[in-house]
Amino acid sequence: MHLNILASDLDGTLAEDGRVSSATWDALRAAKAAHITLILVTGRTLDSFTPEGPFAELFDAIVAEDGAVVYFPRQDAVLLPFGRLPATLLERIGELQLPLEHGMALIATHVPHDEPILAALRAHGGGASVEYNRGAVMVLPLGATKGTGLAYALRELGLSARNMVACGDAENDHTLLSLAELAVAVDNATPALKAIADIVLPEPSSAGMRGLIRDLIAGRVGERRPRPERQLSLGWQSDQTPFLIDSWQLIDGVWGIAGDSSSGKSWLGGLIAEEIMLQGYQTVIIDPEGDYRSLSALPHTMLVGGRDTQLQRVGDVITICEYARCNLIIDLSWMPIATRNAFIERLLRALLDLRARCGRPHWLLIDEIQQSYAGWADPFTGTVLDLMAGGGVAVVSYRPSQVASEITQAVQVWALTRTKDSDDLALFDTLLADNPCWAESRAQLPTLARGHARLRMPGADPDSCGLNDIAFRAGTRRVPHIRHIHKYVAVPLPGEKWFVFRDPSGATRGTAANLSEFRTAIDRVPLSSLAYHLERGDFAHWLTDTLHDTELSRQIAKIAHRRPTGEALRAELRDTVAARYDDLAAML
Repeated sequence: MHLNILASDLDGTLAEDGRVSSATWDALRAAKAAHITLILVTGRTLDSFTPEGPFAELFDAIVAEDGAVVYFPRQDAVLLPFGRLPATLLERIGELQLPLEHGMALIATHVPHDEPILAALRAHGGGASVEYNRGAVMVLPLGATKGTGLAYALRELGLSARNMVACGDAENDHTLLSLAELAVAVDNATPALKAIADIVLPEPSSAGMRGLIRDLIAGRVGERRPRPERQLSLGWQSDQTPFLIDSWQLIDGVWGIAGDSSSGKSWLGGLIAEEIMLQGYQTVIIDPEGDYRSLSALPHTMLVGGRDTQLQRVGDVITICEYARCNLIIDLSWMPIATRNAFIERLLRALLDLRARCGRPHWLLIDEIQQSYAGWADPFTGTVLDLMAGGGVAVVSYRPSQVASEITQAVQVWALTRTKDSDDLALFDTLLADNPCWAESRAQLPTLARGHARLRMPGADPDSCGLNDIAFRAGTRRVPHIRHIHKYVAVPLPGEKWFVFRDPSGATRGTAANLSEFRTAIDRVPLSSLAYHLERGDFAHWLTDTLHDTELSRQIAKIAHRRPTGEALRAELRDTVAARYDDLAAML
């Protein structure tokens, strides 16, 4: 399970009546022994905690004063990421003669004293924010909340919120829970906080927290409320309903993607990668043939390797992964296969260590795994299997029967595109024959259309084949497949796939063998020919059916809808195609 950080509020959550019980301290020590990172997030002032006390001993960070002060006990470092309240505002509030508690960065009081403070803040012209917590009123530097203070602590520790469980009970815990991968409210929480929580514990405060800690140590969590924004869109099922899966099925699972060459398996792998990346999970793709380079167009994603960079050291990859915290596409297509396989083994060992230290990367995709971990060789499968044991691994192969059996047996979920090879089908007979739904899937695999797949989910209930054996068509990609880009941007297509420009009389006015030639032809072909093809929809059909560039086809169709004439028509076509060409060429 990828959840290895516990961030918790104190009063009303870990503590009752201001005190943490001995049983709760024991649970926290057990969590620490199980390598769960503990972070305290509280509205209390920092002087409530001594450097020699139990909180400093067990917690890796204490986010105090509602996020305005962050203390790292190991370094004995105190930081104020949002600064202090303006001195002029403090002076104005001090003149009110209210009962105030002063911290390093905040001042606090209770209702109804918030009314004069709000009036003073308005008169001052802002410069602070106000948080409430069960009657307590806290005036904070701008930007300071429990959530933002915790996010700062995570960055300093090199950790990700995607590995974090956050727990609270009151109004000021909203931002804390909204940051977390798993948001938990104790049973005594406010109704509003329970409404946004993924899990509401069955017991209040410390009793509920002890049960949660036991579950985290055991690698399980209770049933959680589904979040629509967590769903990954993989395409459409046979009844044309969207095919959505929970991101945790990938982040905590081990997937295999297999099928014949040109069956759409790499497209599907890239689609899943896009969805995972856009969910905020750090992803590393080991790309032996340069098929995933286009994914570097996504935000927070970096391409390393390839002939332009001549990546040599595993340490370079790990440094980028750990400190830049971006997604990595590792292009190894330029390496001789023996060098590449040795590099992959060293890289996987280093990634295993990185995961143990900081829980990242969250998802690892290894393409063409039969090249590196073949069944007839002496594969270092121990490293791959250790990574698989932690979940968040997917392997892709066009010949899964050639992959070391230890690896194929460790796969939990298979996504299968068209498969005709008898050895591959025999492998799946062995791996999946116990499932009552397999016979139907096997019969359909050899004839699946490109881009269609069968997903074998865990579970063998004969009455639930529709839940654990799903036929679907892969969805559209945000960025095109790099291999396909190369073919239609610069490499001539077969003659029967060229675009032939004609005029209304049927006379040939030019040809285009790829997108580059199509762009150039727009300036040479007579306007009558351009208008003829645009009105008939020929451009959009060629772009969709032959080049499979649905995005450019959509843009051309919009030009046709606007019905420009004369040189304005030529200019719109030229600018639209040139912009798309430049975008795609930059991915190569």
